[in-house]
Amino acid sequence: MRAAALPLRGAGVQILACSLLFLFLPSLVLAQQQLGAVVGEVRVERGDFPPQRLLVQLIIRGAVMESAYTDEQGKFGFYALPENLYFVDINDEHYQPVHERAELSPVGLTAVVRITLIPKESAKGEKPASQLSGSNPNAMDVREYAKRFPKKAFKEFQKGIKADAAGKKNEAIAHYQKALQIAPAFYPALNNLGSDRLALNDLPGARSEFQKVIQLNQSDAAGYLNLANVCMLMGQLPDAQRFLNDGLRLQPDSALGKFLLGSLDMRTGKLAPAEQALRQAVQLNPFMAQARLQLINVLLKEGKRADALGQLQDFIKAFPASPFRSQAEQLMHRLQASVAGQSGPS
Repeated sequence: MRAAALPLRGAGVQILACSLLFLFLPSLVLAQQQLGAVVGEVRVERGDFPPQRLLVQLIIRGAVMESAYTDEQGKFGFYALPENLYFVDINDEHYQPVHERAELSPVGLTAVVRITLIPKESAKGEKPASQLSGSNPNAMDVREYAKRFPKKAFKEFQKGIKADAAGKKNEAIAHYQKALQIAPAFYPALNNLGSDRLALNDLPGARSEFQKVIQLNQSDAAGYLNLANVCMLMGQLPDAQRFLNDGLRLQPDSALGKFLLGSLDMRTGKLAPAEQALRQAVQLNPFMAQARLQLINVLLKEGKRADALGQLQDFIKAFPASPFRSQAEQLMHRLQASVAGQSGPS
């Protein structure tokens, strides 16, 4: 999606308008930046693949951004990621902790991480626990799904992930649908199906899938935030507010939740609360480009041109490779002239 330039009434400058489009695989990520992937393989020292699925966490600035489980061959992947420095963590009671660097840049939008696990001395010979340490207590261990649903559903799900990674959304949707025909309550497939429908601009379809997600797992904040985003895109603002409230109640420190809240408040004319929420989003996740752009929009609407100029300069420094850099620089020059004119002699 592209950012449109809209005139700021009576000011002679322009606002960068942010579009709302997010993908969930398995959690929310931004679609306006150039996107990449962190993929990897896990093996055990002097051995083959781990005997059990392991929880892998994608870390940014010390906070968990996404989580995934390794497959039967020790492989894992995180997709649709903006350019940034990430770390891949594995903290399992049977192995030494892992903290591997994975950087995505304009010249390297796929980071491959190969991890060799070193068993803990005290854990050798122990039977793996049924629930991995550090996993979400509100989410079912992937191995529990294997006990409840046919293997065919998992195979279709894995095919869908591979198709997604290759950018083949329609093919991925077909695989997720097959998985759900076999296992209608297969939660990850519903998440990914909703994300792909959203990416293809099938908003009613995306809303339907995400509603099924929260019916299956009412403790998943991301599901409610997905619904809030889709409802805003559809212009269903009361529903967007309701789902957003539920998501923030479950995860009050969600940067994405604060961004959506600020965007919704801006859309309904509540500029002061919008500014507060967007500042919180930037503080929680300085790498969320949309939050910074939307904050600039709000500051300009409030007439705070000097503050907007400072935020714009910070954006250009933080995102030198952003596809919006050219527009941002043009707006910065106009704001500089406008602010200089305000502070100059009358």
